[in-house]
Amino acid sequence: MGVAWFAFDPGSAHSDIIFSNDNLTVTCNSYDDRVVLGKTGFSKGVHYWELTIDRYDNHPDPAFGVARIEVMKDVMLGKDDKAWAMYVDNNRSWFMHNNSHTNRTEGGITKGATVGVLLDFTRRTLTFSINEEQQGPVAFESMEGLLFPAVSLNRNVQVTLHTGLPIPGFYTSRASIQS
Repeated sequence: MGVAWFAFDPGSAHSDIIFSNDNLTVTCNSYDDRVVLGKTGFSKGVHYWELTIDRYDNHPDPAFGVARIEVMKDVMLGKDDKAWAMYVDNNRSWFMHNNSHTNRTEGGITKGATVGVLLDFTRRTLTFSINEEQQGPVAFESMEGLLFPAVSLNRNVQVTLHTGLPIPGFYTSRASIQS
């Protein structure tokens, strides 16, 4: 299985997004949520990437997930039907798609935390982790079509993208039990 390396895409991002570190690190100069996509879209295979929280001030709700290329860029990820996301604060998380909030789960993020996104087209699922542990149940099923890694954040958050990673143990061990 090939492992994809990619960065954030300045060409598709909201103009308030600020890029650094060869487009691997993003923040925002707005108090409103703004969306940025990864440069590589996926439509098959199993893909995993992580985002480390470099800055986290005043308890904002960054969102992490996947989106279609035409997703709205000026609202939180998951507000429209073109994105599937987990948004998280310092205490808990929710899944959101088409502005429907589900599966409130205890456990949040702080500076230094790692959020993992696992997109599995074989099972057609999207699963999230925080600090290497699965966060909540499988977030979304019936995933298909061309999907791009995506994040929404405001000026209180800075994240760095890590790609080219192996599928994490929390997922592969569970997958072997299920099959």
